This record gives sequence, structure tokens and C-alpha cells, in this order.
Amino acid sequence: MVKFRFRSIRTRTIVTILPWLILSMVVLSALSYNYSKHIINAEIQDKMAYQLNATINNMQTILTAHSKIPESLARTIEPVGDKIDKGKYFQIIQGLLSTNPDTFGVGIWYEPYQYKNYLQYYSSYAYRDNGRILFSNDYDTKEYNYPEKDWYLLGKNTKETVVWTDPFFDKTSGAMILTTTVPFYNNNKFQGVVTANINLTNLQQKISNIHVGKDGWAFLLDRNGNFIANKDNQGSTNHQIMNDPNVSLAQIGQEILSNNNGNAVFNDDTGSNKVYYQTVPETSWKLAIVISQKELYQKLNDYFSISLMIIIVLICFIIMVIYFYSLYITNNIKKVNILSQSMSSGDLTQTISVKTVDEFGQMGTNLNTMASNLKSILLQVSESAKSVSETSVLLSNNAEQSAKATEEIAQSIQEVAGGTHTQLSLTDEAVEETTDMFVNIKKITQRIELASQSAKDALQTAIEGKSDIAEAINQINLISRNSIDSVRIIRQLEEKSKKINHIMTLLSTIAKQTKMLALNAGIIAAHAGSNGKTFSVISSEIRLLTENSTISNHEIETLITEIQEDISHAVKVLEDGDSSIQDGRLLTKKAGDSFTTILNLVDGVSGQAGEMTNEIIMIQMNMQKMVENMEVVSNLYGSSASSTNHISATTEEQTAAIQEVASYSNELAHMSKVLQQSVASFKLK
Repeated sequence: MVKFRFRSIRTRTIVTILPWLILSMVVLSALSYNYSKHIINAEIQDKMAYQLNATINNMQTILTAHSKIPESLARTIEPVGDKIDKGKYFQIIQGLLSTNPDTFGVGIWYEPYQYKNYLQYYSSYAYRDNGRILFSNDYDTKEYNYPEKDWYLLGKNTKETVVWTDPFFDKTSGAMILTTTVPFYNNNKFQGVVTANINLTNLQQKISNIHVGKDGWAFLLDRNGNFIANKDNQGSTNHQIMNDPNVSLAQIGQEILSNNNGNAVFNDDTGSNKVYYQTVPETSWKLAIVISQKELYQKLNDYFSISLMIIIVLICFIIMVIYFYSLYITNNIKKVNILSQSMSSGDLTQTISVKTVDEFGQMGTNLNTMASNLKSILLQVSESAKSVSETSVLLSNNAEQSAKATEEIAQSIQEVAGGTHTQLSLTDEAVEETTDMFVNIKKITQRIELASQSAKDALQTAIEGKSDIAEAINQINLISRNSIDSVRIIRQLEEKSKKINHIMTLLSTIAKQTKMLALNAGIIAAHAGSNGKTFSVISSEIRLLTENSTISNHEIETLITEIQEDISHAVKVLEDGDSSIQDGRLLTKKAGDSFTTILNLVDGVSGQAGEMTNEIIMIQMNMQKMVENMEVVSNLYGSSASSTNHISATTEEQTAAIQEVASYSNELAHMSKVLQQSVASFKLK
């Protein structure tokens, strides 16, 4: 697996978020396109079903009005048919033909020897001819032999009230004709059939006038697949759909004839077309509506193109937002890194320029305060170390002078032992020199006390510095906890946005159901005719409002998804900022550790200074005692040699104490030098 090493948070943010953002947009667009296509298909399916049902209902109205003529005639002649002559039959048929202009001709055809037992053939047939109704007796012949005709046998062998033949082309009228056959009975005995022929020209015109969309058209097939009507208003009993020159259309012909309703796809010169078909109940015909798929999905494709352009613009805008926001975070973190690097290298003169009041501004202010406090503390430590160093030098010089003076005193005491007069003179000198040495030692004691106090002040200052560093670490920890709380709050916002997305899904479902209610209302209004026009307009407005609501819901869902992506990016950026805060906390801890070392050194200097002060005080007490002894010697210069020996011993103790003071002074000077070197590693000015 390839691991990328990013040199900046900005690059990491863009490389991490951008691919997922683009992928999310592509997936969302694909889902939106497919969902919209599904909705359009469902809506088109409903519209086509409505168009087919409306057309079939119109056809059934025409066919039912036509079928009522032979049916009513059959029921009329069943009880009294053999008592009516042809003249009366002609009057009845003429009256029935005038009730329906689409009915071409009506005939009564008796079963052989059923009208009269001596008549084999008996029929009465009337038809239209150029606006007139003519009566014909030409079919009562053996040559025509109507009982063997298909339309007669169909009525004779059926159990139905009304049956329909297949359409046929009538050369006399030059039109396609459909025959309706109704059997009639006498005491449940078959007597014959009544037929009515309907001219399908009017029906063909209605089919050819059906236009769906811009280029959509319709066609009508009989139960055998022959074209009754199409967009060119042409029908033929010799033109079956399975034998159509368009191979693609011929391939779906059997599917159309085998199913009661459905849809299929075929290709022609204009491209891919979708055909919706349904069965006509009365005749088992197939009514089909054809519409170009290019026209069908034109608005969807335009919507997809516009959505794609919007997505590209949004991606560019989001990239810019991510870039500038990452640049803002990177610049703030860069300032913190520069300051922490300067502090870790000992440079306490650097500060951060604070221009905001957010967490980065608070962190910058806290770091500036910490650097300022450290700088003040180290300056105080440096001054104290310098004072200790100077006092140590003075102490060392005074100790050397005291040592020399003590040696001289010892030599003088030895000379005193050699003679009384010389002893008296030397004793006077010793008293004077001892008094001077006592004054010097008293000065040394005062300076050592001053150095000890300075060391204590440095120790107290170092303790306060350590406390400030601890407070700075606590501030950084507080910022880290605030950052974690921010992540938690943003995640809560993300959960709430998901709930809003769920609500939008419910609104989309409600909008779809409202659309279906509006469509049903439109169908009811269409059935209601002119009385339902107002209701039809209202249902159309409701459906248009629902479609606009669906589009708005989709746009809101897209915006919510973008907000969720921005929230995830903000969580990632805050987590990166928290990592930088942790780095700053480590660097601050490192400075605190360095300051703890300085505190230990100052504490050591303070301890040594205290011990040295105690030693000097003891020397001062011994010197005072020696001065008192020297005054006794001066008054009792004639005393015994034992007094001189005692003074000599005291002088030796004084010499040893002064040498020890010199040793402590050298050690104090060395510790002061080490402390100054430690402070020198920091840049304070």
C-alpha cells in the first residue's frame, strides 16, 4: 500500500477530502439521475396508461353503440321473427341504422328452414350507399350460402351474447369493415344471427390523430397482429406486425400479442422508441402508443447536464474554501511552530502576532505571556548570578588578605615568645592588625549575607517561573479540551443534519403521493367531460406544484450532503490543530524541564551561600575572641608562655577557618559561573 508523506496540512486536507468529495458528487448525481429517471418512467407509465385507457374507452363507446343495434334487433325478433315480412324488417333496420352513423349495414340471417319450413335461405340486409339506405335480397341464394360464412358460424357456435369477427377490407365501400354477430333463439333453439357491419374509417382517423409529445404516434392491431390503423391512417389485413419491414418492430410483435398490457423498445430511423400497449376488452385488439426515448428523456438529460455543471462549480468553490481555510490554519500553526522552535533553542525574544480571538488567538496570547514571564525570570536569575559571582570574588580576595594577616599574627606571636619587650611591641601590632582583620571579616560577613539573600531571591523567582510554566501547560491542555469539545459539537451537528435529510426523504415521499393523487384527479376529471375541466386545471396545478416541490427537495438534499461533507472536513482540521497543540505542549514541557534544572542550580547556590555565611559568622566570633585575647595579652604581656601558646593555637584555628572560607568562596564562584552559562543559553535581549 502506497503511503503519501505530506509536507503541509493544506495539501493533506485537499488530497484527503477532494477525491471523496468528487466521488460523493458523482455517486449523488448518478443516484439522482436514476431516481429521476425512475420517477419519469413511472409518470410516463401512468400518462400512457391514462392515454390508452381514454382511447380504449372511446373505442368501446363507439363499438358498444354499434353492438347495441344488432343486440336490440335480435332481442326484438326472437319471439315474433317468423311473423314479420321483409318490408317490416327493412323499416326496423332502417330505423336502427339512422341511430348510429358509424354502422355501415345491418342484416338478419335465419338458419335454413327456421323462418318458414319451406324456405332454406331467408335474410334481410340493409346498408348505406352515398347517404342512402338500400335494401338487398341478393344473399338468399345457394351460391352465396351464408350459413357457411365465418361470421355466421362464429355466432352459431358461441355462447356469448355478442361476438366480433376480424376486420376485413370491403371492396364496395373501399374501407375496413368489422362485423358484429349476435345469435337469436326461440325457446332456446338457435334461429339465426343478426349482424351489423361498422365502418372503421372514423376509428382509424381517431387512432392516427393521437399524438404523444412531439413525435409520438399510435397504432391498432387486431387479434392476429394485422394493422387496423397507424400514424398514416392505413390498415391492411395483409400487413402483420410480425412481418413488418422494421425487424426491430417485428421482433416485439409477438410480445405485444401475447400480453394484455406492457411496454417494449424498438429502433427505427429516428432512433430508439418505446411502445406502450394495452388490450381492447371487446375485441381483443391491441392499442399501442409509440414515443421516442430521445424525446422522452430530453428534459432529464438537460437536467443532468445542468446538475453536472453546478456540481463542477461547487467543487471548484469548495476547493477554494478548503484551500483558504487550510491556509489560515497552516499560517497560525506555523507561527506557533516558529515560536516554539525559538524557545526550544533558547531565544525568548520572539513573539506571535495575534489578530484573532479564536482558539489560535488565545493560544498565541498564552504563549506570548509564557515567553515574557520566562524572559523576566531568567533576567532576574542572571542578575542574581552576576551578584553572587562578584561577591565570591570579593570574598576570595578578603580571605587571602585574612590568611596573610593571620600568618603575620602567628609569626608575631612566635616572636613574642622570644622576648617580653619584643612581645609587647608585636602584641600591640597584633591587636591593631587583628582589629583590622575583624573589621574586614565583618564586611565579608555582610556581603556574604547579601549574596545569600540574592540567592534566596533567585530561588523564589525560579519557583515562580516554574509555576508560570505549569500554568502555561494547563492553558494548552484547556485549549486541547476545548478543541475536543468543538469536535463533539460538530459531530452533533452532523447527526442533526442526517435527521434533516431523513425528513426531506419523507417530504419527497409525500410529494410523490400528492402527484399520484393529482393524476388520479385528472383522470376523474377527464371522465367527467366538460363538467370536470375546472377540476382538471386544479389537479394539473397541484401536480406542477408537487413536481417543483420534488425538485426543491432534491436541491435541499444536495445542500445537506455538502454541509455534512464540510462538517467532516472541519472535524479533520480541528483534529490536526489538536495535534499541533500537543506538539506545543511538548515543547513547553521541555522548557519547563530546562527551568527545573536552573531551579536546582539556584537552590544549590543558595545552600552553599548559607553554609558559607555560617562559617564566616563562626570566624567573626573567633576573631572577636582573638581580639579580646590579644587585648589581655597586651595588658598582661608579662604573663606566662602558656598564654602565648594559647594565642598561637587560636591563631592557627583562625588560619584554618580562613582557608576553609577561601575554599567555599572558590566553590561559590564556580557555581555562579555554571549558573551564568545556563542562563546564557537563552536569548533575552
